[in-house]
Amino acid sequence: MQFVSSSIYFKAKALCFLEGMPRNRLQTHDTRPEVFHGSKYLPIELFYEIYEWAGDQLAPGFSIRQGKQLNTDDYGTLGLSWKTSWQAGDILERLQRYMILVTDQGSVRLQEENGLSQLFLHRPPNRKGIQIANEVSFVMLTGILEEVTGKKILPIGVTFQHSDTSSAEALQEFFQCPVEFDAVHNSLQFRTHSLQIRTIKADKSIHQFLVDRLEEEKKGIFSQSDRMLLDIHYLITESLPSGIPSIIQIADHLHISARTLKRRLAEKGLTFRDQIQSIQQETAQDLLSNSSLSVAEIAFQTGFSEQSAFNRAFKRWTQLSPMEYRKSK
Repeated sequence: MQFVSSSIYFKAKALCFLEGMPRNRLQTHDTRPEVFHGSKYLPIELFYEIYEWAGDQLAPGFSIRQGKQLNTDDYGTLGLSWKTSWQAGDILERLQRYMILVTDQGSVRLQEENGLSQLFLHRPPNRKGIQIANEVSFVMLTGILEEVTGKKILPIGVTFQHSDTSSAEALQEFFQCPVEFDAVHNSLQFRTHSLQIRTIKADKSIHQFLVDRLEEEKKGIFSQSDRMLLDIHYLITESLPSGIPSIIQIADHLHISARTLKRRLAEKGLTFRDQIQSIQQETAQDLLSNSSLSVAEIAFQTGFSEQSAFNRAFKRWTQLSPMEYRKSK
């Protein structure tokens, strides 16, 4: 059975009640053990039933109204990773990795070519609830991009596999670009440069980085090399949900060349690869000991592309499997 965050379900439910759905319409949902006991995740079938009722009974544009009220806090581990993104494009990259590693709610593929970046959502619309869910997902992603960057980043093209709906006009007005139905793919297309916009977090971090360095320089708190190691640790940890960062990416954030970064690490008897693996191990052990995240979610947080690769690496580090390590704590 497929499951989705209960936060998203309850927002959809509240919206339906607000717009006129009879209170007794979802009595069968309320008796479900997952709903009754307040589970963190609920069967996706319940979402599709709400979406289908809303699509049939409420004013056109329900998918837009539902998508607009969703934010990073509704997406758990994935939402937290979005908040730590450095560029708008990281949001889409982290979604792609998360859907491979953690969820079975379809899949996402990113493609960049000739200055255009396209996100493909593979979730065949074989019932109306899925059609609406696909619309909700694209509206939500547009909102997340704005939430995390503070800037309105709109696609230049949107396509859906399902047929034209009563919400077509509202969708086109929302996205402010052509929206095509009966298409080969569900997709969002952006100009690549628009996804290179820094996030609010990145702007604040860069500002704080410069302020901290000036203060430390005045007070002589850290040696330059010690401060650099702390900065590298922070930058790698924040970057891992997008996959393992390159030395060029980290050096760029530190405003030095990759060659200089490599030399400074060597002066400490370290390599960039050592730093990556040390931080992956440290993060994994901390999350296994002090969180309820699944092994797949921890693999995502530590930059692995497959859970099996994470399991092998963790056993190499500790001689225990991730679950054996968690039970030992």
